[in-house]
Amino acid sequence: MSIMRRVFLVLVLLIAAICIIQPVLGVNGTVSIAYRGSGGSYIGDTIIFDGQNTVGNIIFLRINGPGLPAEGVPIYDLNGIPGAGNPVEVNPDGTWKFAWYTSSIKGIEKMQTARYTLTATDLNHPEIFSTTSVFMKKPEFFANLTPNPAKFADYVSLTGFAERGLSYMRIDLTDISGKTLRTYSSPVSSSGYFNYNFHVDMPPGQYYITMSNPSLTSPLVKMFTVLPPKTPTTVMTTEGASSGNPTSSITAGISPSAAITPNSTGVTAGTLQKSTSSIPLSPVTVLIGLLITGVIALVWKRP
Repeated sequence: MSIMRRVFLVLVLLIAAICIIQPVLGVNGTVSIAYRGSGGSYIGDTIIFDGQNTVGNIIFLRINGPGLPAEGVPIYDLNGIPGAGNPVEVNPDGTWKFAWYTSSIKGIEKMQTARYTLTATDLNHPEIFSTTSVFMKKPEFFANLTPNPAKFADYVSLTGFAERGLSYMRIDLTDISGKTLRTYSSPVSSSGYFNYNFHVDMPPGQYYITMSNPSLTSPLVKMFTVLPPKTPTTVMTTEGASSGNPTSSITAGISPSAAITPNSTGVTAGTLQKSTSSIPLSPVTVLIGLLITGVIALVWKRP
């Protein structure tokens, strides 16, 4: 092979490599977060957040503020791992919506009357984010029942805030007629926080839970429902049926209250990605491969 042909072959390989190599571009898209309201909410309220994510299919929410790590913690677990957060699925049109039930927050006793910052990022691209702030106010008297309604044999958690200086909270469980069935007593912390768990052993129906203390001007009353047991149902299947799908697929979902921590690859264990694609070869790898091929061809054809 002549020298000119060898040079020509090398040039052809280099041009082919240049054509194959794609320019490295940054991730395009934006993330936004907003909420409905005047800017202030009581601890225990439900706050609706929404926004857009044109980068990926999972929004990652965390909160920081007084008494919380600067990296932020999951919005449903103030005792959670710093930097972790709660996932929210993005709709196909790029929008997302999230209802934050603040009465269900773990470590709610850490929340003060103060302004908190919520950060929304794309799960796989945390460098793309947006923030909003909300002023949370501690109510003078608040309590939440979880679960409500409940089933027989469930354990129900009663969590709330009361005025500072109280040493205990009296809890009365009454039926719909006003008859007292149970009376409990829960200690109140120095910050006004109290928590009491009780076992559901009463028949189905509606009940009232009254929380009181001689130092309080008025009691707090919550309605509580016990559900009847479910009636077992028999499911019949027919083998070899041509219609229907007896082995229907199950689509994995992500609970908004499940805290996750993104790893170095941006893929979280247990997260179902909406779309997958093959990983492209590195441009440097393609170029090196073509050059090696050219050298082998030159050596092979050398007279």
